[in-house]
Amino acid sequence: MREIINNKKRVYAVIILALFNFIFLGTEYLFDNMMKYVTDSKGVVIAQSYILGASVLGFIIFPFIKGCVKSKVPYIGSILAVAGYIGGVLIIVMHFSYVLILIAGCLIFVLLGIIGSLTHYLVAINLFKDGSLAKTIGFSYAIGLYLQFINNNLINNDRAEAVVLSVMMIIWLAVILSYALKKPEDIVSATGQNQDILKRPKVAAITLIFQVLFMACIFSTLDNVVTLFHSTGKVDIGQLPRLLLAVSGILAGILFDMGKRRYMSIIMYCVTLLSTICVLVIMTGGRFMVGLIVFYLSAGFFAVFFTTAFIELSFHMKKMELWAGLGRGVNNLCAAIIGTLSINLFETKSVFVNSIVALVMFVLISLSIFIYYMHNGIRQDIESIETQEEDLKDKFIKFSETFSLTPREKEVMMKLLTSDKSVQDIAGELYISRAALYRHIANLNEKTGTKSRVGLIQFYYEWK
Repeated sequence: MREIINNKKRVYAVIILALFNFIFLGTEYLFDNMMKYVTDSKGVVIAQSYILGASVLGFIIFPFIKGCVKSKVPYIGSILAVAGYIGGVLIIVMHFSYVLILIAGCLIFVLLGIIGSLTHYLVAINLFKDGSLAKTIGFSYAIGLYLQFINNNLINNDRAEAVVLSVMMIIWLAVILSYALKKPEDIVSATGQNQDILKRPKVAAITLIFQVLFMACIFSTLDNVVTLFHSTGKVDIGQLPRLLLAVSGILAGILFDMGKRRYMSIIMYCVTLLSTICVLVIMTGGRFMVGLIVFYLSAGFFAVFFTTAFIELSFHMKKMELWAGLGRGVNNLCAAIIGTLSINLFETKSVFVNSIVALVMFVLISLSIFIYYMHNGIRQDIESIETQEEDLKDKFIKFSETFSLTPREKEVMMKLLTSDKSVQDIAGELYISRAALYRHIANLNEKTGTKSRVGLIQFYYEWK
């Protein structure tokens, strides 16, 4: 915990991710509660699948929106986002009809998908190759859930809950803008800085997508069964059991970061095995409360896993803004697809069919993890890394010779490539004034044909 508090970038990441988790899960919880007024328990689960599917669209279109953003768009977009969210929540709370609630819910979750994707992208930039990535994500997940727990227990009025969510939405966007609108020279772009630690990034991406999809089938089935029980009034999922979810998120973060996250997939595999057994117990008529406890203990692990895995993967991909938040997108896509199917399977009470489906999913998960490890590899061996380091040194020497850099410019260039600090801090470390540093950067821009500090860094990593 101390290593997170003492790092400003980790604190920032915890804040925006915690707000994302609180608003996303809180809005989903409010939507489910309002849907109970206009449909039956099965209809609530189906409607939940629609809004989760809508959020996937938001996660996917964010990179395209990012490419078209102009200087004033973030301000205007934020105002429109807040207005759209508040209006949509108001429609949901009024619960006039099934159709109106569903349309408002889908629009809200497209919006949450877009802002959620931006959130994960900013976290990826701040925590580029951070050794405490999983811990930071685990703590943010837990804080978001604790906020939701407090909200659910202190506020029993639907409209008051809508107001709280709207206020938190405003705070969330304000915190995001405080970083996203910084001057380019104050933000170090992580894009292009990977050193191909993954042997085959594209293969890793494909296998990870399938790995999360298959795991999501197990966890979404458990989630849908819990939602079904909640909507019928048999259990309130907003009470004490949610604290188990928060605890499991923190524990997952601590365990996943062990060994530089080499064992993260293996740990998640063991947790998935436990969850598969839990699905079999529930599907065969076992005690629901046992399944509920296992669900909350394991779901936290899964949420931290797919978030961490895709943010880490984004370090090695060209479109960092797409991959950083795709873990949530893939999870929600699976939840949207199997929503009705999982409930229908549960209602058939066929022990044989349910058992076969659960076991098939587990076999597919096992295969995807096996392919990920055997054919892709997680990290190159020490010899390969040392070779890369030599190649990087050679590249810097050739770059300096090609563009005729002076000794001082070489020093400045190296500092820009290896430090994520502000211009003021870098100038202090080089024992020069901020104005002198800007002059050196301007000279480097002129020699390389670039226009900014970020452009210079990107140019270097793309230069061959």
